[in-house]
Amino acid sequence: MSELRRRHGALVSIAAPPGTGKSTVLPHLIARARGMAVVADIDEVLDDGSLLGVRIADASAAAIWPSYDRLWERITGFTTRAGFDMVLLTQVPDRVTSSDGVTLIGWEIDDVARAERLRRRGESDSVIADAHSDARTLRGLLPTERIIRTGADDTPESCADALWATARRHLGQP
Repeated sequence: MSELRRRHGALVSIAAPPGTGKSTVLPHLIARARGMAVVADIDEVLDDGSLLGVRIADASAAAIWPSYDRLWERITGFTTRAGFDMVLLTQVPDRVTSSDGVTLIGWEIDDVARAERLRRRGESDSVIADAHSDARTLRGLLPTERIIRTGADDTPESCADALWATARRHLGQP
């Protein structure tokens, strides 16, 4: 019977506004977690920003955002149910919900640096304003000790080090 009662893995969600560096840091975070946790970015299932032909980040897709969130709940569920710890890079949620086995931590950089990164990507002023709003939301959702702050000049490797050090404490990793 004890074979059937294997431990569920833990889930750490790292929420960050667009332009923080989630996609850039992902391969470095995967390298740090190798063999200890599954690491994914919520955008990884998208094909050029779309899922099944629907642009997810577009406001016109707002009606399907809850379905997209449920898709990731299922992905993280079958990963942790199999006994694997998981770290998921996500967008900033509107609110914090208490879920068993899920820890939300935040990650942000300076507002000016984030805006500059988004401008270099060719993002519009409205996207930059939304990212700034997400950063304010994140600061309101979490206590400061649960938000990792990195600098605009920090390397992706050093950001991954900071994120993994925090995530592994919540995963119970040594």
